[in-house]
Amino acid sequence: MTQQSIFFLLLNASIVWAVVAGGMMWLLRSKLLVLAILLAPYVIGSSFQHIAGMPQLIGFYGTSMLYGALGLVFGILYADYHRTLRYFQRASKSAFVARGGIALSSMYLLSYFGQKIIFNNPMVEFALGYIDGGARAKEIASQVDYDGAVTAGICIAGSFGVLAFNKFRDQKALKAETTKSKELETL
Repeated sequence: MTQQSIFFLLLNASIVWAVVAGGMMWLLRSKLLVLAILLAPYVIGSSFQHIAGMPQLIGFYGTSMLYGALGLVFGILYADYHRTLRYFQRASKSAFVARGGIALSSMYLLSYFGQKIIFNNPMVEFALGYIDGGARAKEIASQVDYDGAVTAGICIAGSFGVLAFNKFRDQKALKAETTKSKELETL
């Protein structure tokens, strides 16, 4: 594919998925519900892999969502623009970064413990030996290691510390404002 055709494909997929996600967000008002509905055909379709043409259809759907990922994010945020704008105005940037750190580190820890539970099972080890791509799955899973899990735990603790500091700072500012207003009332 040429550079121009890839750009055109990304643009079209992003526009289509922005309209679909924005419309669903406008109707349903829940980001998680919209994402669950958008991912449902991919998950449910995987159960019907034995039906002729279904693997290709799932591949096309997944590729379309991948190309339109930017449009999905834009459509959901645009439909929820005012609420998102109010959130960004009242939330401090450090609290936003801390929440992101907690979310991403939690996902790493979840994958670490999931890998420990799943790949340490002898039955899974046996099955991966016969599955095409089983060695690649083991290789990818081996990249999630103990040092990364410790780093993720430290990141979560630090992020909670940043959130606690922001809460303390907000309460202190509120207390100072309250005492100042009481002083003005007594005058």
